[in-house]
Formats: sequence, C-alpha cells, structure tokens
Amino acid sequence: MPAAADGESFSRAYEDTLTVYGNANMDDIIDENDIEYVQGIIDGTEDETQFADANYDGKIDEDDIAQIEAIIAGEEDELTILDMANRTVTVPMPAERIVSAACYGSTRTLIQLGAKDKIVGCSYPTYWDPIWYAAPELGDLPDTSGTSGKSFNVELAVSLEPDVIFVWPTSNADEIQEKSQVPTIAVTSAGNFWVVDELRIIGAITGNDEKARDLITYTKEKVDEIATITSKIPDEDKPDVYCCGCCGMGKGAICRACGAISDIEFAGGLNIVGEGSCFEVSKEQVIKWNPDVIIVQWGTSEIITEILSDPVLQNVNAVKNGNVYSVRIGYCGAALGQTLSQVYYFPKLFYPKEFEDLDVEEEGNGIMEYLYGVDGIYTEMAEEYDFYKWD
Repeated sequence: MPAAADGESFSRAYEDTLTVYGNANMDDIIDENDIEYVQGIIDGTEDETQFADANYDGKIDEDDIAQIEAIIAGEEDELTILDMANRTVTVPMPAERIVSAACYGSTRTLIQLGAKDKIVGCSYPTYWDPIWYAAPELGDLPDTSGTSGKSFNVELAVSLEPDVIFVWPTSNADEIQEKSQVPTIAVTSAGNFWVVDELRIIGAITGNDEKARDLITYTKEKVDEIATITSKIPDEDKPDVYCCGCCGMGKGAICRACGAISDIEFAGGLNIVGEGSCFEVSKEQVIKWNPDVIIVQWGTSEIITEILSDPVLQNVNAVKNGNVYSVRIGYCGAALGQTLSQVYYFPKLFYPKEFEDLDVEEEGNGIMEYLYGVDGIYTEMAEEYDFYKWD
C-alpha cells in the first residue's frame, strides 16, 4: 500500500492499520492474533503481509513470533515502524528522551498520551495553544526547530541525547537522521481529522498504544453524538458554509478560501469550497456561492464587523442574516482538541433549534480536559478567538 509523504495520503492508504512491524494481520493493534497469523504464514496457510516481518530481518520465522511476544509484553529491545513519510525506521526501546519537532502536533500528541515527561526539546507555541495550559514547563526546553517545523538544528538536538526525534514529513528526515545518528520519525496531524496515524505511531513508540486507541475511540464517539442528529437532516436543508481567512494571503479575509474542512461536514454543514488547500477568490465568487454561513479563521470582532458591513456583500445570505462567525481551526486537523470541540461549536451555529440544549462551552471544556487534563481551556480559546457566545 503506497503512501505519499503527507498526512491525508498516508491515512487513506493505511486507514485503521497500525503501521508497526509485528502487526501481521494489519489491524489496529499488536496482540495474540498476530502471533497466530505469523504462525499461519510459516505453516503456509496465510499470505505474507506488509508488517509480518516483526524483527525486520527480511524473513518471516519464529524470531518474528518472539518479537511480537516481546511487543505485547512491553519488553521489546527495538521497534520498527513505517512513518508518515513512508520511511521504515527502527527505534531502540524504551524511548525515554524525545525531541518533538513536528511543529506543535507531536508535542500535543505526547501530552495527550501522558508522555510529556519524555520531551527534552520541542517547538513551543508563540500564540494561544492548549500546550500553554497543559504543559507550560515545556516553554523552558530547547527548541531545535523553530516554529516552522522545516528548519532543524541537528547539533542542538544531538546535545540533548534523544532516543528518537519527531519531525514533519516535509522535513528532510533522512538527512536529519543521518547527521544526528538518531532514529527520526516523520509524523503529522495535518489533513486528517482523527489524527489516528500520529497517535498510533507515537503511542507505540512511547509505550502508550492503549491510550492512543482510547483517544481514537473517544474522538469517534464524540463525533457520533453529533452525527446521529445531523445525519438525519436532508442535504437540501443543510446550510452552505464558506470558510475563509486562512494563510495570510494578500486580500481581505473574505477572499482567502479554505478547503478540505472536515469539521464542517462532521457538524452537518455543506462545505462549498470543496477539497483543496487555501486559495484566493474574488468577492464576486463569494456572491455567486451565496453561503448561508461564513466562518472566518482567526476572525476577530473587527474582521467580522468588516465583512458584515461590506456594501458589496449585503445580498449574501450569511451577511444578510448575520451568520458570520470566528473559528480557530478550519482546514486541517492540526490540533485534535480544537477541531473536536468545534464539532460541537459548529452544529449549534448551523442548527440553533436542533441543538438548543447543547452547552457548547461545557462540552468544549470537557473535551479539552479529557485530552489535556486541564479544565477551562475551551473557555480561554473562545475568548482569545472571539467565538460566538450564546446567552
């Protein structure tokens, strides 16, 4: 199953597969079923699979069964994984010292998995982020990569004596690994609402696979709570939603369109931009789309007022009815907590009657506390980014 070096393609290729060698039956966990499957390969009753060679020595035999047994017991000396840049990397275990340089995504994931104490170096956000509340002490650690996630200070990373380094798939992971002589894993949460693959890979390396699966299950259950209602609404009754304001391009926020917004669709809206990344559009195109709701990334009260008072847009349904709102995450799943909490924020914006009894702030704070262990994070985020507040 080939996978391109980006989160969306990797997730499509591997779906619910744990990409750790030893996962012989290609499901989401390494367990006794994998031992049985490898025995079947040895006996000739099962076909070889991509991750059946558990010890990654080029052959499938009893040694692979021994490796799987060690993984199940948490006693493996090393673990071989396929990362999200489609690279096979072997990590000595246990991995106790980690440089987290996949922008902020890997750091958030390590916190969510209860592994923040393993971080010896990381990027630290310069703007509002749940990391501020969940792990302020990380701000004192060395930063090997800056905020872009693309540059990397190999010398600084090596001085921290890490067991593993996490970087973005867009980083040159092979070069970093060669220079540092430290196993370097490419991961990303961008492009995939569930952030399943990043959770599973980091969960396996940190010995928190069960916690990773718990987070995935929790996420799906929370989305299903909303989907049971929105899925019953006919498409003709769903609002056309336009997300704008991303990427800091030259024109005003209304002309910076955001595509691939899974949050909108999970919450029961129709994403009129469709698949794709950020791009510029004209106001004439916005008028032609005539969205029922406009959501603006980092939409300050000034930006919202500017859109609502724009004389050119007065006949657009969203402007005419005052349905223009601020959001924090729109076009990617870069932060599980923000994205998941918006699956509760959006439906009340889209369907105020159907979700009249939904307390968005309470749900948002509950989600953030489950993920980060701190109460009140959603309240802080809503204040920082001018989220709509219900009476």
